[in-house]
Amino acid sequence: MQSKKVKLSEALKQFQSNVETDVLAALKLFEQQGDISILPTVFEKLRSCELGIEKAILGFLSDIQKIEAKAVFIQFLSEEKEQALRQKVLTTLWNSKLTYDEHLPFFVMLASTGDFMQALECLTIIENMQGPFAEHELLESQLLLKEYVEESMNEDEQKRQIMSEIAWFIKEQNEGIDADLLLDDE
Repeated sequence: MQSKKVKLSEALKQFQSNVETDVLAALKLFEQQGDISILPTVFEKLRSCELGIEKAILGFLSDIQKIEAKAVFIQFLSEEKEQALRQKVLTTLWNSKLTYDEHLPFFVMLASTGDFMQALECLTIIENMQGPFAEHELLESQLLLKEYVEESMNEDEQKRQIMSEIAWFIKEQNEGIDADLLLDDE
């Protein structure tokens, strides 16, 4: 067991390098170890790395299949202030093999508070959700959309269209809940 910790520690040191081959080797070790505790370090590396390293990291994040990793992704997305970094991580989620159905309201909230590109990434994640969704998740999502509509008079038209598509998706998930109140008939 000690050797696993030593390997992980060595991989973390190697990961800090700016040499692409070192980072790729470290990512391979991370994958073998399957330890999600390294995810915050991986997210942090995305702040300032070259394009080749960034692509490798995003690929690594997309390939994670451990269900426990979902909580780490959600925590990162809820705490991260930098839109560009949040957007990169969102891209890995819709490319991921993990499903985020139980976080529907969270992604609706992210879409409504972010810029157009973040809303687009969230729409893609939401459209990949399978359902069925709990009624409280649909209701919470509808409330978030209603708040968005009430406060979005000055939003750009592209983002309003994305939010409208999210509202339609949610309406389709539960015809029994009156989602018509959320949609603008522009």
